[in-house]
Amino acid sequence: MTVEFHPIANIFPLIEGDDFDRLAADIQNNGLLESIWLYEDKILDGRNRYNACLASKTRPKFREYRGDNPLAFVVSLNLERRHLTPSQRACLAIDILPFYKQAAKERLKLNNTSLELIPDSQKGNARDFVAEIFNVNSRYVQDAETLNKEAPELFQEARAGLLHMKEAMRELKQSKREAEREKLRRAGELVEASKRWHVYHGDIETWKAPRRYDFIITDPPYPEKYLYLYEVLSRRAAEWLKPGGLLIAMSAHYYLPEIYKRLDEHLHYFWTSSYLVPGKTAGVFQKHINTQWKPLIMYERKDAPYHGRAFADVFKSEKRDKDHHGWGQSESGMLDIVSKICTPGQYILDPFCGAGTTLVSGLAYGCLVDGLDLDLDSVNISKARLNEQI
Repeated sequence: MTVEFHPIANIFPLIEGDDFDRLAADIQNNGLLESIWLYEDKILDGRNRYNACLASKTRPKFREYRGDNPLAFVVSLNLERRHLTPSQRACLAIDILPFYKQAAKERLKLNNTSLELIPDSQKGNARDFVAEIFNVNSRYVQDAETLNKEAPELFQEARAGLLHMKEAMRELKQSKREAEREKLRRAGELVEASKRWHVYHGDIETWKAPRRYDFIITDPPYPEKYLYLYEVLSRRAAEWLKPGGLLIAMSAHYYLPEIYKRLDEHLHYFWTSSYLVPGKTAGVFQKHINTQWKPLIMYERKDAPYHGRAFADVFKSEKRDKDHHGWGQSESGMLDIVSKICTPGQYILDPFCGAGTTLVSGLAYGCLVDGLDLDLDSVNISKARLNEQI
């Protein structure tokens, strides 16, 4: 006679392949050592043992569960047996989450049989109760719900223990970013330049600027192999800046002496300001320092000193923002720089414009903006974002 499986028993996956063969062989050689639990005449726990008994032609042993919370009982037994990561427990937890959500409205019925899955004392947030049963942070359960809905393939990897929940959520977030970037790229391909802005696809070493600029505000790449670009930037900025204009360039801390040296070749040092970014700080491991700010290096033309607005030398970003570009800055941070230094109607150039955050911020403040980038996808993203501002 075949015994049916109780719906609660199906929360945990069945074992397959070699693992099942080993269990069947062990039961055939040593007998069934752990009884199979029944509830409402169905197998509540022990499906693998029951199937192994059938495969090995061993008579199964049954034991009746007489408690009042079969769901928590099954979860507890299986968590004790299995070496599951917190990510795996969170993924399993969402299998029973619908039971708890339904129980918050009414007593759940399984197979037309009244069954109180939740004791009367357990009233409140279903996700919190499920997280407690599985001994996992409720945020992980929430993340598992999100993965199951929006990225089933990542959910299955996390459930199988192949991917940590945090890694899976990072991949999901990155995939969303890439989808949004691709949408902007496609839109940008169709955008025509405006009288208020232009974005050019080209190389900073050879690009011919259509005009001179009041400000060059930019964020060159930081790795050591790109240090030579600061000398290029210095040489080209000396050509592109209007008399009295100012170059404002972000930089990494560790290479500051070398960066100053390269910028000094064609420009005159003006000031170094502080750019504050919230969140986790970046570490300069060679110096055993966790940085709390980012340098904003400012240079003027050697033959025509800066003569613009006076400004305070601390600027602040309200948040980090890598949605449009992996090296991007936030609009709030760039707008803080632009609004405190520039005047509406002035021209700004960003020769490493990336996804165009400096340009978007400058345009929002009322400036005229030009951008340049070597990467065509970034150019198109910039164009799409700028077009949305018009």
